[in-house]
Amino acid sequence: MGRIPALDGLRAVAIAMVVAYHIDKAVVPAGHWGVTLFFVLSGYVITSSLCAEVARTGRIDLGSFYRKRALRLLPALLVVCLAMLAVGTDWSRVVPALGLYANYARIEGVDLDRLTHTWFIAVIAHFYLLWPLVVGALPARHRTRIIGGMALAAIAWRAAAIGLVSPGWVYNATDTNAAALLVGCYLAVARPTPWRIAKWSVPAMLALSLVPVFGDTSGAVLWGGFAALALGAMAVQYASTGPAWLENRVLLRLAEVSFGLYLWHYVFIRSDIPLWTALILTAAATVASWHLVERPILRWVARLKDPDRTVRSARPASRSAPPSPPVSAEH
Repeated sequence: MGRIPALDGLRAVAIAMVVAYHIDKAVVPAGHWGVTLFFVLSGYVITSSLCAEVARTGRIDLGSFYRKRALRLLPALLVVCLAMLAVGTDWSRVVPALGLYANYARIEGVDLDRLTHTWFIAVIAHFYLLWPLVVGALPARHRTRIIGGMALAAIAWRAAAIGLVSPGWVYNATDTNAAALLVGCYLAVARPTPWRIAKWSVPAMLALSLVPVFGDTSGAVLWGGFAALALGAMAVQYASTGPAWLENRVLLRLAEVSFGLYLWHYVFIRSDIPLWTALILTAAATVASWHLVERPILRWVARLKDPDRTVRSARPASRSAPPSPPVSAEH
């Protein structure tokens, strides 16, 4: 799949929703819908990339896939965890984040403190681990039907889980978040024509994120996730058509540094410091993460693939390679 800048722009919208939610849940009570949007987008981008690789080479290079994903996620995450250890965070809170099981640790009641948000990275990592194996095993002619069935089953399971398991499980677990991921995967293989109303999906998602009933203190929060899933699916379809406003330079730049922003914003916002100080430190840490950790690694990976590749050509590749998490940690 060729790079579609508007998908990066949509990732910027998603990270903005999440950051706003963490800053003030009273103002943006359903900003966590940005996470659902990330999941749908991740499923779409990764599946498109994997299917394109199969079409091009006849197989998926699992070693290359896992190496790229690990290099995109782990170095920046490691830096954050080391910083937390340096300021006195207990190992019991760091190990689940580095071990990529923070979502299940959170379900079990482990207080992850300023690493709580790494539950999302755990879900994404589990998806990265399993999904290329699934795509590689599926005959191309049956992909749409099988992945569509998987998406429907995942949606049904999430609905059933609301009445069967704890709210914490529904919100954090990989199996219940698979609904959003698989919807994105299905969109990647089916490529349905976007509905006309899809162009309103992003404004609708932003507007509804301000509605208190969908906040995390309401019983509607879990069922509201299905509205987020539907709007997220339409938003990804809409973005895949390349609308100009989602290719705005500011959005693309924000998307480029979105992974570092996701990792660092919660650390500072949840600290006992004034909000403006936290935001300034978040911006500084995000820029440092990009220039000192993420971008050098992306350049190194690009050189491994093509020793003669220039720095100029390596930088655009990072934009389409995030997600995730919020990242372009996905491509």
